Amino acid sequence: MSRILLFISFISLFFSAAAQDVAGLDDFEKSMKPGTVLTYEVKIGKIPYILTATIKALGNEISFSWDASEPANKSGIFQMNAEAVANADALFHVFESGTKTLSNETSLWLSKKIQSEITANTSALLKIQGAEDTATLMSNTISETGFLLNGDFVTVPGWELEGGSDIKYLVGVIESNKFPLIYRLDIGWTMILTEVKTP
Repeated sequence: MSRILLFISFISLFFSAAAQDVAGLDDFEKSMKPGTVLTYEVKIGKIPYILTATIKALGNEISFSWDASEPANKSGIFQMNAEAVANADALFHVFESGTKTLSNETSLWLSKKIQSEITANTSALLKIQGAEDTATLMSNTISETGFLLNGDFVTVPGWELEGGSDIKYLVGVIESNKFPLIYRLDIGWTMILTEVKTP
């Protein structure tokens, strides 16, 4: 009898968690629009700062403005053109002041090409340190992540892409067909999504 009750409890917990993930993902996708602010905690070595990214455009092209708190104290704009959003196989995360247009790299998002490869093959070749980097085979593990969404804590399903030899890379991505947003980077320094806030 106790085994049956334990099994029923496990099944209830599983479906409850799955329902929470679906609801959280739905709420996240509804929140993704121009004006939404993404907040990340960044740590380079022992130096922490806050990075906020405000979405300016979503769709075939993606753009966002960003601000880095002290001690980084920088701001700028990233613009990803249609080619980057569709086909980029590289990430760009050098946050230097000014406007940067990306045509073969993405920042904070995965391209549709990489997203499709992961969906089909559970792995993809990804240039972690920009277009000039050597591609690293990143293997996918199903995961989940949590963050504040307009003041409420939500959990959403995610991918954790891992690869590398000398340096172990981890790229966490929200498992959303519409908005494959990067929620975590661990690539010699770290960046973690902590809050999403709509206007």
